[in-house]
Amino acid sequence: MSLPDDSMNGMVTIRPLRIDELEAALRMKNEGWRQAYEGRLESGVLAGLDDTVEAQAEAWRMGFDTQDSVPFVAVDELGKIVGIAAGGDARGESPPAAVELFMLYVLKQYYGTGLGRALADAAIGDAAACVWVLEGNERAIAFYRKLGFTPDGEREQLSERWNGLYEIRLVRSAQTPRPPATGGSASVLQQTGK
Repeated sequence: MSLPDDSMNGMVTIRPLRIDELEAALRMKNEGWRQAYEGRLESGVLAGLDDTVEAQAEAWRMGFDTQDSVPFVAVDELGKIVGIAAGGDARGESPPAAVELFMLYVLKQYYGTGLGRALADAAIGDAAACVWVLEGNERAIAFYRKLGFTPDGEREQLSERWNGLYEIRLVRSAQTPRPPATGGSASVLQQTGK
């Protein structure tokens, strides 16, 4: 699917990630982390995220299966990845839904444009789902509430790298499919390569 890109007066296309884009996707995810978690994580942790991109890409490469669930990326007209989302079978022994949204990041310049919603739709569709969110990340929690998610009371402490912070689980029931948007900064124009 393609969306108008108000930041450049161009288009952003959402499509499955290609194996040759793994490092670029990881660098974009890391930039999304820096933008979303600045002030919550130590600056050294955020600054060093790209130090292990090659190793992370190799791990992703080994598990990459185009027949399985692959992340979706949002790519601007210049070919730069500006967003990423991934979903699949929910983890854990008794998840509250069969589907989990594992990650969703867009660059700050795309906040509020509808790109995050479009990526979530690509990754998990209208399925009943769960997602883990950093506790106190009110922007993300408000975003997920707009997608029908609500906290279910589950809370987990993150690793030492996360300064003792917690994440909370949000869940939603299956959603009624929405008609395509008709206008505005985030109208869907076409679907590409599923």
